[in-house]
Amino acid sequence: MTKITIVYAPDTNFFPLTLVSMASVLQNAPATDSIQFAIIYAGLDEKYLPMIDNLQSIHPFELKLLKVDETAFADFPLANWVTVETWFRCLMGDLLPQTDKALYLDCDTIVRSSLAPLFSLDMKENLMAGVEDISKSKFMAEKLALEDNLYCNAGVIFANLEAWRKADFFNLIKRVITDNSTVSNDQDAINKACDKLKFRLPPQYDFMHTWWFDNIPEYDAEYMKQYEAAGNDAVIVHFIGPKPNTPKCRNKFVDEYKRYTRLIPNFDALQREIGCRKQGRRDLSLKQKIFSITYSNDKRHTVSYTHLTLPTKLE
Repeated sequence: MTKITIVYAPDTNFFPLTLVSMASVLQNAPATDSIQFAIIYAGLDEKYLPMIDNLQSIHPFELKLLKVDETAFADFPLANWVTVETWFRCLMGDLLPQTDKALYLDCDTIVRSSLAPLFSLDMKENLMAGVEDISKSKFMAEKLALEDNLYCNAGVIFANLEAWRKADFFNLIKRVITDNSTVSNDQDAINKACDKLKFRLPPQYDFMHTWWFDNIPEYDAEYMKQYEAAGNDAVIVHFIGPKPNTPKCRNKFVDEYKRYTRLIPNFDALQREIGCRKQGRRDLSLKQKIFSITYSNDKRHTVSYTHLTLPTKLE
């Protein structure tokens, strides 16, 4: 039995995509995969959360709901096309203290086969593994002065949470942001924080089809061959650019995405209600503080969080 822990950080807008990604994981998981999902959220409308339970009929799983205080990230750089949830992955080590390995997935992903081979990897002392980014990876590695010359896409992160806790990862990220003027977003910060402590996964674990613009990846010859092969045997597909729940998407895996939507009761109604209309930064005000980060004199932090009990059905 292989324990598979997968982490998402959706807002309401991306919740339908998250359900589809979860459904794909479950649909393609063999009985020997023990699945645990963790949802880290702040602005997600909780009335939709019970829809996750409908996925239990595909493959049984454990669910952790972790609500955080997004104001902890008020001073973090935020690109205008994303929301603050993009930073929540940095808390995985603290929020999952009993978990040694976890796979963070952006909501716009599908998983096409078992993740057990990935979770069997020996991470050694590395903080993460990821796929080299599809666009300007060498340029970004040079810009950030990465000693390992590896700039990964942060939408799929295989994380060594045991090492994250030893490194005090949240504070490590804060120091990177403070000390490096070249860091402009979460992907930059994660790559810089993990410099020399990350390794490159095959492109099949974060296949990015850039159909909507001309793009020549800055990959070496062998990695480029692996990328081209991943167009047929991808394990994880990442729908960067136009999303698969929009009419404009012509990603080569969009029809497969649509098949997974049929596994989700009332998905069409949910899609019409919230869909994926816009994304971008929002006001970091929060009515209720659930996740707290406090600092002692040595600048370390303590963490508290709550698990939520869901209502039995949507209102």
